Amino acid sequence: MSLLNNLMAHPLDEGYAVAARTRQAQRTRSRHRIILVIALAVLGVLLGTAASQNYRSAPEAEKQRKELIARISQADTRLTDLRGQQTKLADEVRGLQAGGLSNTSSGAALQKQLDDLELQAGAVALKGPGLKAVIDDAKDANDKEGRLLDVDLQQLVNGLWTAGAEAISVNGHRLTSLTAIRGAGSAITVGYSSLTPPYTVLAIGETATMPARFAQSSGGQWVQYLVSNFHVRMTITTEDSLLVPADATIALRYAKVGGPK
Repeated sequence: MSLLNNLMAHPLDEGYAVAARTRQAQRTRSRHRIILVIALAVLGVLLGTAASQNYRSAPEAEKQRKELIARISQADTRLTDLRGQQTKLADEVRGLQAGGLSNTSSGAALQKQLDDLELQAGAVALKGPGLKAVIDDAKDANDKEGRLLDVDLQQLVNGLWTAGAEAISVNGHRLTSLTAIRGAGSAITVGYSSLTPPYTVLAIGETATMPARFAQSSGGQWVQYLVSNFHVRMTITTEDSLLVPADATIALRYAKVGGPK
């Protein structure tokens, strides 16, 4: 009876069920492989198409890049020419102004006051002895170490002011109370001009005392720390004659009439 009951309860051999489950799992794995192969094929086609498009568009992109660089260079040249014309016209105006004021003693005193104020404001060029500092990134600089930042240039300039500099320029750009030194991406901007290393800093002042005073200043010690620990390159020399240009961006903001009303 037990054999009959077992046959009634299990009409199929267990091996048939195992074989059926095995075939189902194989079919599932086969479908997965087919889907994977199709996905890889589609991905390969997409990557190939993208690479082909990039290859075809590369010459045009490079052409546009060169055209943009050329336009920027032309704009910089034009700006330099305009600033030169502005400086020339400003000198002519000052000459006429000095000629008009020199006729009287009060006019001469006023001209002397104007000369002092223009010098302090950076509105006129200044020539004289001073220090020339050339500072550059480390030879093997990367994004993290050895590259000069805006704060480094700020420290250098502040150290020169502390040492007694009367006028300072960075890569030909005069520094005034309105000039900002700040970072813009990987570049350092002075005023509104982006500069690239090496940075040439001219500081007019007393050459007998400025080198020692700069070395003792916090700015000088900061720069020396960069040289010693991050291999930043810097040379400082004393010069008998330096020319610090006027700030071409200075504009008259307001004026008032003096004297009795």
